[in-house]
Amino acid sequence: MIDGVDCSYANTSSIPHLVVVGGTSGIGLALARRHQMHGWRVSVVGHNPEKIKMLNQSHPDITTYACDLTDAVELEKLLQQLSEVCFQRLIYSAGSYFNERIHTLGRVQSDQMLAINLQAFEHIFCWASAQLKRQVEKQPVTCPATYTVSDATLGLICMASIAGVLDYPYASLYAKSKRAMIATASAYRCALQPYGIQVTCIASGYIDTQALRDLNEGDASHKPFIMSTEHAVDHIMQAISEDTELAIFPWTMRYITRILNRLPKPILHQILRNKLDRQ
Repeated sequence: MIDGVDCSYANTSSIPHLVVVGGTSGIGLALARRHQMHGWRVSVVGHNPEKIKMLNQSHPDITTYACDLTDAVELEKLLQQLSEVCFQRLIYSAGSYFNERIHTLGRVQSDQMLAINLQAFEHIFCWASAQLKRQVEKQPVTCPATYTVSDATLGLICMASIAGVLDYPYASLYAKSKRAMIATASAYRCALQPYGIQVTCIASGYIDTQALRDLNEGDASHKPFIMSTEHAVDHIMQAISEDTELAIFPWTMRYITRILNRLPKPILHQILRNKLDRQ
């Protein structure tokens, strides 16, 4: 019992609870549904009223919360609501993208991308880590030598991007915010290790979601090494199960980024500038 909330996750009869921020569609919803298939109770956070309404109708067993992550008042209200429930895993899957190579980045787009991709992420991870640490402190101490990762391991997961893996001066605001997300998740992983709390960051390539298709006039099949949502979920669930710090996939993109990061910065800058300006 923590602050009046039953958080006896160690009890095998209890059902583990997942919270997905940005879970009303796309990869976030796919991860929520996969966890449901594995016996998890699921809550999702979204901002689009129509998507929330459709999800409530199609999956009434999923609890939904409405929140505009760019609104500080709404975000605080959301965290107050979530503080009244107990969860064992939180996935931050919210994201905002604007093609800075084609369009001029304005104030509205800049504020939104920074708020969702970095500021709200940091705020929620800070709050969620505190919630999970309280659970650990209320439970018997587990010997690190015998600690193993299980399906109900306390954990934080965030959805970054392959764009954040490359370190180059021409990077967009989106890429820089995802790179900051990767670094932040790594710091949390180090800090939460003594508590036995898992932190995994996902840096995937292109995933064939409706959002990506909408950004590409309904067809994203031309994107290099694009993968299906189900295939991506398989990779993510494996990364969580194996307690991977930074999961980069597909493997082709992982090796390409590894090679590119070894190039001198001016060469990398020129290669990516020429490539990205054609997109």
